[in-house]
Amino acid sequence: MTTNSLWRQVTEKEKQEIKQDSKRLLTEFASKLEKISAKEGHLENETGTRAEGTGWTTDEEFKRTTLSNAPFVEEGFLVAEKGAWKK
Repeated sequence: MTTNSLWRQVTEKEKQEIKQDSKRLLTEFASKLEKISAKEGHLENETGTRAEGTGWTTDEEFKRTTLSNAPFVEEGFLVAEKGAWKK
């Protein structure tokens, strides 16, 4: 496969290579996940909500870059429509 980042038609041979590589990666990832032994569970409390905190601060340059790349922004927030990509 080529390293050129421009769009082009993919050959049947390349499609097969992509499918094989994808399947191999997923299989390797799944086998590594099986080796993880972590306790699963969740926290229950009386109110059903978490305690309020102070939150975190966002890097302003990251925020500016993200919002400038977003297709829809309103009042400094990303606007996303659930399932809009399916249309």
